[in-house]
Amino acid sequence: MQSDAAFYLMAGAVSISSIALLMNALASLGIYRTVKKLQQDVSPLIPEAKETLAQAQKVMTEATRDVKEITTQARDIMQAIDSQLTHLDNARQELSTHLRIQGERVELVVEDVLMRVQDVVSVVHGGVLRPVREVSGVVAGVKAAVQTFLRGRRPTVDRATHDEEMFI
Repeated sequence: MQSDAAFYLMAGAVSISSIALLMNALASLGIYRTVKKLQQDVSPLIPEAKETLAQAQKVMTEATRDVKEITTQARDIMQAIDSQLTHLDNARQELSTHLRIQGERVELVVEDVLMRVQDVVSVVHGGVLRPVREVSGVVAGVKAAVQTFLRGRRPTVDRATHDEEMFI
């Protein structure tokens, strides 16, 4: 009986294994059919994809060439701008130096003019105003002498002028 049980057990295991292999074969057959159908569906798309890739490669080549050209132009423009900025900075520095020098010259000229004006004022003051004051003083003295001479006597307090009142 043991041998019959072992035989049945082995027969069952072989049957289960055979059924599993049969199911595996059927599943592989289904996968094969699906892959064939997918291959038939995808096959027409392959030339179209190749053409799209070729166009993309062509566009990328043109874009790369355009980018290189634009980069070269941008580099040239940046160099020109840098050169112009250098020239502009040099001109600004030169103009600043000239303006500073001219400002110093103007300051010296203004200082010289002011010194000369001061000299002229001193000359006018000493040469014109002092003699005018001296002559004015002499005229005032003569006027006082003439008035005193014409009146003959000293004025009374009633007839004192304002200046005389201050001294009285």
